[in-house]
Amino acid sequence: MFAPYRRLFALPGVPHLLVAGLIVKLGTPVLSLALLLAAVDRLGSYATAGLVLTGHALALAVCAPIGGRIADRYGPRRALTGYLVTHALAYALLLLAPPALMIGAAVLLGATTPPAGSVIRTAWPRLVPATSLPAAYAVDNAVNELTFIAGPLLVPVLTWAVPAQSVVTAAGAAVLLGTALLLASPAIRQTASTTPGRLHLAGPLTHRPVLVLLTIAALGTFTFGCLRIATVASATVFGSASSAGVLMGLLSAGALLGTLGYGARAWPVTSGRLLVLLSLAEAAVLLTGGWAPGFMALAVLITLVGLVTGPRDAVVPTLLAEHAPARYRTEVFAWLNTFTWAGYGLGTAVAGQLTAPHDTGAAAFGAAAIAAMAGAILAAVASRITSPLPAPAAVPAEGEADHVADN
Repeated sequence: MFAPYRRLFALPGVPHLLVAGLIVKLGTPVLSLALLLAAVDRLGSYATAGLVLTGHALALAVCAPIGGRIADRYGPRRALTGYLVTHALAYALLLLAPPALMIGAAVLLGATTPPAGSVIRTAWPRLVPATSLPAAYAVDNAVNELTFIAGPLLVPVLTWAVPAQSVVTAAGAAVLLGTALLLASPAIRQTASTTPGRLHLAGPLTHRPVLVLLTIAALGTFTFGCLRIATVASATVFGSASSAGVLMGLLSAGALLGTLGYGARAWPVTSGRLLVLLSLAEAAVLLTGGWAPGFMALAVLITLVGLVTGPRDAVVPTLLAEHAPARYRTEVFAWLNTFTWAGYGLGTAVAGQLTAPHDTGAAAFGAAAIAAMAGAILAAVASRITSPLPAPAAVPAEGEADHVADN
């Protein structure tokens, strides 16, 4: 079962890329909670502190594709260097600016966030053989899950010892350190800029397979947003609103196990058909979740949801790597971040409107199931695309036909 991962970690450059990704990705969930706490301390208002977080998140989501396009056009090394400098300045402004400027500083911070995650996902097809790509994207997705589990748990531990403002500083240092480590990776140093030809304003969104896959990803995070609301409503009915945290923890644990299981074996169906099957399974489990007879039954069902959504979230970037136009490869993954955040925000908003006090969360579960079914339909459409663009040529591993000097 672990053979694909042993082969992956044995390839030169892979551990370096994963460590850099882990550090930079851990900074995001830590910053999200710590920034809220620091804003409340400085501004004395939850309403204004919420605007600080909203401004940061919206700027990050809107500007992410710009960073991806810059990385494609000028090469990831030059792009990351520029972002590293501007992001450090934005952090200094956030920490030193007067409270009246905190919202604007948070917006600038989000807008200058380095496209590190997109650069890493673009690097995998160049760094590893095609046979190791599922394992690479599975590990990449597992790192995301781990950071979003560990990040919120780290914040209360850190704030017990230091002020929230210092935790914001630590989160910023992690992002900057991870980006610097990424710049030192041979896989990034040796990646040249593309010859873009004519660039469309909408970039890769004009490419139908990419747009379909991005929409599937957004529907996936729409279901996650619905589950945020549904689990709180169900847990409240079952006696304890705080136990919703247990349910979301089980969802993340299931997703982590499912992701690693996906990358550990060769599947007898194509990635497109696997995406259809996973989306259908998710819809079925979500429909059942709305009628769970008790907390333990709901906990099992939520874990099952994670077991199918984890692999789904790893299949999508694998397919995007196959279908992305060469001149937009990094930008595609930057758009993936934008679509997923938009889907999550929309899911929480819709589920919130559907859920009244003392509801069981059945309506929110139903909305999530409908979104999952829509994802299955779109996945079926995507699987009919029989002529994807050629996948980027994988760089052979060092010692295996010389694997292109240091990757």
